Amino acid sequence: MIKRVSQFSLLAAAFSILAGCASYSISEKDMTRYLQDSININQSVGVESMMYAQVAVEDLQVKIGRADADRVSVFANTNAQVQVFNMPNIGLDLDIEFSAIPEYDKENGEVYLKSLRLESIDEKGKQLPENIANLLRPAVSMIGLALSQQPVYKLSATKVQEALLKSADPNLVIKNNALVIELFD
Repeated sequence: MIKRVSQFSLLAAAFSILAGCASYSISEKDMTRYLQDSININQSVGVESMMYAQVAVEDLQVKIGRADADRVSVFANTNAQVQVFNMPNIGLDLDIEFSAIPEYDKENGEVYLKSLRLESIDEKGKQLPENIANLLRPAVSMIGLALSQQPVYKLSATKVQEALLKSADPNLVIKNNALVIELFD
């Protein structure tokens, strides 16, 4: 009888652990903090002394499922230095918005952004003529490429719930402006 109660207690404890780990939510704040702490993006394009742009991301903010239900939006405040021929460098303040579909790498417990789209570039002050402003698009696109090749969130191997999810075969969905990693559909 004691053996049976002991087995039942063990089974109940295992079930409650698994039930507590059935899903894990990654909030906009969690992902923003992760990106700010772990990604440093500084891209350049062109030929120095001719036409050259260097773009550095200063601040990132993430919005999940707001513009499109299945996409993550990343807002980047950037500084750009643009050089056109022998003119002095022009410093620019740019606000950039990307959107992407999140994908979960089950092997490594990492979230990546795929099918990245450049949604908007807003140049504060409008200092550049349109033909020269087009030089920024390739540099900005390289920022998007860098975002899609690095994880935007990684589950921790030291936290029990995250480690259990990492070892399972979960699905990634967007619910209530958060990424949710679920064990069950």
